[in-house]
Amino acid sequence: MARAKRLLPSGCSFHITLRCNSRQFLIATGLRRDVLLAVLNNAQQKFAVRVYGLCLMANHLHLLLKPTNAKDLPRLMHWFAWYSAMALNRLSGRCGHFWEARYFSTPIHPKDHRRMLNTLRYIHANPKAAGVRKGFFDPYSNYGHYSRLQSDGISEWSPAFLKLSATLDGCAKRYERFCQRYRHKSKGAPKCHWGSRMLKRLVSSARTRSKKKRVSPGQQQLPFAFDIRLNQIPEDWHQVAVRFRKANGIRDGDQTLKLW
Repeated sequence: MARAKRLLPSGCSFHITLRCNSRQFLIATGLRRDVLLAVLNNAQQKFAVRVYGLCLMANHLHLLLKPTNAKDLPRLMHWFAWYSAMALNRLSGRCGHFWEARYFSTPIHPKDHRRMLNTLRYIHANPKAAGVRKGFFDPYSNYGHYSRLQSDGISEWSPAFLKLSATLDGCAKRYERFCQRYRHKSKGAPKCHWGSRMLKRLVSSARTRSKKKRVSPGQQQLPFAFDIRLNQIPEDWHQVAVRFRKANGIRDGDQTLKLW
């Protein structure tokens, strides 16, 4: 069956969800999320796109983007998924698919400010809903960009956010109150059929048999080299991540529960 054609209405923003292959926790470490921040920053330089919302979780990520030309979104996401997969596979010494086959995309009309704010709040509430944080601040979410009104080098304020008040301070306070009213709706327990249980056992046994890390001979060359033993990334990538984390990370007085 052919895949459904993506809806790419002109002028819209898009809520993007991208999951790790088999929903594995492949981006649970801070270093791998630093790579994703750097790749997203590179994508902004390569494509005309604004980043309104961002949250990196352990096995998936959320983005709220607005490309200047909506038709550029597939090309942008293809490049982002390819480049980040190549970089993260190189960093971790693994091979094969890193992301699921296709990202999820939902268009949001520019005049639908309520939906834009609800989507932004949903993205920022992910760490709290997952039990990773007690509050909304997280080093890999751009909630701090909205609450503290600080530039993190990647994010821009959503037009819906700027319409909350006549001043930026007023917008930040109203958005913070709006987020505090968020109530997470738990999802129903997934159904587990006998085939799923059998597949899980087969995958588990296969991983046990092949513990040796392999490198795909067909991997394309990247314009940099990672030292896997030292867990190093290029210095300019590191600085992009540091700036983002400083603007959005947890500080004294912020509620925190645990790290991955």
